Amino acid sequence: MKKILFILCLTFFSAQSQEKPKLVVGIVVDQMRYDYVYRFWNKFSETGIKRLVNEGFFCRNTRYSYMPTYTGPGHASIFTGTTPSTHGIIGNNWYDKKSAKSVYCAGDGSASTICDCENHIDVSNTKDGQMSPHRLLTTTIGDELKLFNPNSKVIGISLKDRGAILPAGHSANAAYWMNNDGEWITSDYYMNALPEWLIEYQREKPSSSYFKGKWEADGFSYDMDSLLASKGPSAIKSTPFGNEILKDLAIEIIKKEKLGQGTFLDMLSISFSSTDYIGHQYGPHAEELIDTYIKLDKDISELLTTLEKTVGKENCLVFLTSDHGVVSVPNKLKEKKIPAGYFIASRLKDKLNKVLIKKYGQGEWVLNYSNQQIFLNSELIDANNISKKEIQQYCAEYLLEIDGVQNTYTAHQLHHYEYQNSFASLIQKGFHQKYSGDVAISLESGWIEWNYPTGTTHGSCYSYDTHVPLLFWGKGITKGFSDSPVFIEDIAPTVCTLIGISFPNGCTGNPIIHVTE
Repeated sequence: MKKILFILCLTFFSAQSQEKPKLVVGIVVDQMRYDYVYRFWNKFSETGIKRLVNEGFFCRNTRYSYMPTYTGPGHASIFTGTTPSTHGIIGNNWYDKKSAKSVYCAGDGSASTICDCENHIDVSNTKDGQMSPHRLLTTTIGDELKLFNPNSKVIGISLKDRGAILPAGHSANAAYWMNNDGEWITSDYYMNALPEWLIEYQREKPSSSYFKGKWEADGFSYDMDSLLASKGPSAIKSTPFGNEILKDLAIEIIKKEKLGQGTFLDMLSISFSSTDYIGHQYGPHAEELIDTYIKLDKDISELLTTLEKTVGKENCLVFLTSDHGVVSVPNKLKEKKIPAGYFIASRLKDKLNKVLIKKYGQGEWVLNYSNQQIFLNSELIDANNISKKEIQQYCAEYLLEIDGVQNTYTAHQLHHYEYQNSFASLIQKGFHQKYSGDVAISLESGWIEWNYPTGTTHGSCYSYDTHVPLLFWGKGITKGFSDSPVFIEDIAPTVCTLIGISFPNGCTGNPIIHVTE
């Protein structure tokens, strides 16, 4: 009898331990450096980011294992479990060798804008909605979830189109983003018309309704009515209220789509973009940025409260991370006598082409410079019977002489050698053999390709751009923290392990055992 009871208890507890959450919520805070968690700690409430830290598991040594650290590649890597060398999103924009034109990571000329407009489709076919995930070469968490169960709902939202589309993946039910008129839109890749609830919702609560009073704190004050009048409704993106409007949409989606409240596991990805817009404009030490994070903390608090009330903490799996960090404003660094500078890239293509003409003769040897990569004219090189290895190396050696360049890497060496645990390995994992250029450069620490005196940017292989927070909270998550190395591509296999589905098909990361065991 005791043996039977023991077996029954074992079976019961085993079944309990295998229960999965009903809703996965992936939160990406655009341009959030790791140090912000502790830098703003005393300004956070107990119910927002602090709650995730105090009740969840904090991976404090999470890093990007590739360069360039931009928004498109970051969102793709988080949700595919791999790097640009595999998933193909090598930048926000890049030079396409076949068409000889710049392409956008989420751009799709065959798609049309779906909006709250006549016949639901924008007949002028503005580029705001000509988007899809067709450039993403691998599956995402959401894709694998839909393969596992087609009845699961997968939705992605962000102020930015790429922040909504790339996390949601190919098979998502929906992705929504904000157009230049401050309205929520999508593309016909996902649907033929916006849901009626969304049309009614944004008519009742348009973006213009968020322009109230002033955005002010210590040292600054901006009149929201004046901002609306001068820049239009989309100006909400560059204020903390852009995060608020996205949080409100997330809560409305959870309620109207009944996410996590049915039989099947659902997924919602939320990418908060205002932190990036404001960080670029003012830098990581500005009062505007500090106030933005204080207000974001309140938004996250409200989101967690909503999840607990509608779905239950025991039925949710939430993770929070960032798509990249950011460097301090170089002028500020120089004031502190810290090495920094501005790399003037505007004439680099012409200067290098003149050097190559002197070496190899007349011709347009350099077709493009973008994303810190040189694209050479392969047809011209072949026509002159020049070794690609030779000309790449010649360019690499010349570029090293330019102020601000720390190192150079040729496509030949990145193709023929495998690098481990070095900056070269970060370049290699961000380098796609078919899509990337002939020579990649890495700038010195503190240097940026942007000469804006009070703003800054990101994209490097240094820790200020690669070290980001990673927090797990909810179903199956044990409270704690770890300083063991974790890479951004480890997030997707960790989530997939926790919910019991296959890893994305290009996954190169590994489950984080501190979280899954």
